[in-house]
Amino acid sequence: MGRRFVAYLAAHRRVAFLAIFALSFLIRFALLVRVPQNEILGSGEASLIAKALASKGQFADPFAVPTGPTAHLTPFYPVLLAGINKVFGSGYTGSFVRCLLVIGIYSLLYSLYPTFASIFGFPVSAGLFAGFLSALLPVKRSAEVFRGWEEPYAAIALALLLALSLKRWGGDNRNPRVVLASGAAWGLAFYISFSLAPILFGLVVLDLFTRRSWTALRDSVLLVFAAVAVMSPWLIRNRVELHGWTLMRTGLGQNLRYSNHDGASVSAEMIFQDKASKQMNPYNTVAEARKVQSMGELAYGRYESRLAFDWIYDHPGKFAVLALQRFIYFWAGSIEHPPEFAITTGYTLLGLIGLPLIKKRVGTQQFCLWCVALAMFPLIYYIVQGTNRYRVPIDWMVWLSAGLAITAVVEKLSPAPGPPGEDQSAPMKNRSSTSRMGKLHGHWISFF
Repeated sequence: MGRRFVAYLAAHRRVAFLAIFALSFLIRFALLVRVPQNEILGSGEASLIAKALASKGQFADPFAVPTGPTAHLTPFYPVLLAGINKVFGSGYTGSFVRCLLVIGIYSLLYSLYPTFASIFGFPVSAGLFAGFLSALLPVKRSAEVFRGWEEPYAAIALALLLALSLKRWGGDNRNPRVVLASGAAWGLAFYISFSLAPILFGLVVLDLFTRRSWTALRDSVLLVFAAVAVMSPWLIRNRVELHGWTLMRTGLGQNLRYSNHDGASVSAEMIFQDKASKQMNPYNTVAEARKVQSMGELAYGRYESRLAFDWIYDHPGKFAVLALQRFIYFWAGSIEHPPEFAITTGYTLLGLIGLPLIKKRVGTQQFCLWCVALAMFPLIYYIVQGTNRYRVPIDWMVWLSAGLAITAVVEKLSPAPGPPGEDQSAPMKNRSSTSRMGKLHGHWISFF
């Protein structure tokens, strides 16, 4: 993009939004119509729970045989699918509508990148580069077309949560009511994806470490209290239905065992191709689902956790190799799919290059937010099998950092536009984070 074209899109935000959305949607729809019908039907455990919700009003039965009430997934996405099933049925029509929703939410996410850039104080051009490149390159493959889950919703939720955190850090927003509202927002986001919890933990630790005061401790307690209070209906429901306490999900033990055993591979796709490993998942085989049915979901999860930790204890070298491979997979993409690997590695490296530019050109607080999120979020994915959709909740942050690096290069190679006045694609060096974040609400309203 030339500087003049970028400046035009920065000044005409609705045009940029529609262009990115249309580009993304059309490319992914063109891929969807080529997918065989049998591939479109169903969406894993989420679809099975949705069918149970639509048919008998129970959040239950995510595996190969009916196993009763479940907390295998957080509620948001299965409830959304249940609504689609109610209206369009659970056959091909309903599945096709679900696929359109997958394509639509990913397209919405990418078209919001310029808005995210403005909210966090990046040059709008960083968001434009990130948005158009994400729209053009369906690097998540089937996850962006017909196998997507809750991750793009979690990405949008995380952007809002981090914006609220930045606003609260502005200096005049330490009111306990503001802290409680922020905690409640985190609690609501956990209904979408509990994988965001490590980021909240990291932000709390960062706030305590940097402020080192009783006020910081009070804010941390209030933040966590509000999040737990909002989560409590689901936690109590799980206690009643599953006869034991658990957090938002129960699938960790199963995933640990599925990912750490003799013959385990780095990715879910590779594990699925191995017959012995595939049969360890109760979604895939009736025999394993019968174990869940007889033991109960919580007991089964504890049993699987013990098996996984015993294997890790007995095979520390193999586990270390798997963890390293998962680290590479998470940040570089799947080596079995060269285009995905090349593109993912490319924009990840650009994002890494852009990180110091965030501190220099955007702000120290934004730099800290990025570092906390990018460091904390992937930790769980280094010990369980990988899949490319797991990175989606933080991928917008990598893309914006990469977009900032591209912007820096373009500014050096291309002269600024001729007309005088402020270049809207240029970094806002002279504006404080507080003043930018004070306009958060206005950015969203004026954009739409």
